Amino acid sequence: MADGAVLTTRQAWERCVGRRERLTGMVLRFGLLDQVDDVVHDAFVAVMGMPRLYPAGFDALLETVLWRRCLIIAAGEAARQRLVEHAALHPPATGDHADRVVDQVHAQWLLRRSGVLTEPDIWMLEMVSVGYRRQEIADMSGRTVDEIDRAMRSVRRRARYKTQATVA
Repeated sequence: MADGAVLTTRQAWERCVGRRERLTGMVLRFGLLDQVDDVVHDAFVAVMGMPRLYPAGFDALLETVLWRRCLIIAAGEAARQRLVEHAALHPPATGDHADRVVDQVHAQWLLRRSGVLTEPDIWMLEMVSVGYRRQEIADMSGRTVDEIDRAMRSVRRRARYKTQATVA
């Protein structure tokens, strides 16, 4: 077969099947154990749907298509995992929702009237209470993570001092 010759459909399928074991190993290295056969098959179908297939670059093309499919699946899985782990998206703890709402409103009222915390402090505590991470709070407030950490330590110290002074 000459370098410029195009593979026949039969030749292309034979090359696909001949590369199956190597492609399966690539998918396994991505950690997609449950999807190995589907990903390899999808790569076969995608390559076979191309208008002309040449022997010189066929193996590289097949591996590139498979690699890209693995990346897409892995990225989708990572995004899904981030959503699953995001505290703000978790269902609320069991109990009466109305009681929690009243408790939150009461706590906010007390914090605002205690004079211990400023509005930015209260906002930061609210963000933490609904599950935002320090980096997300820093991004929203235009501050650094170190500044958020210092502010949180200061808030805790002031609240602790106020409660100790009230109890004593």
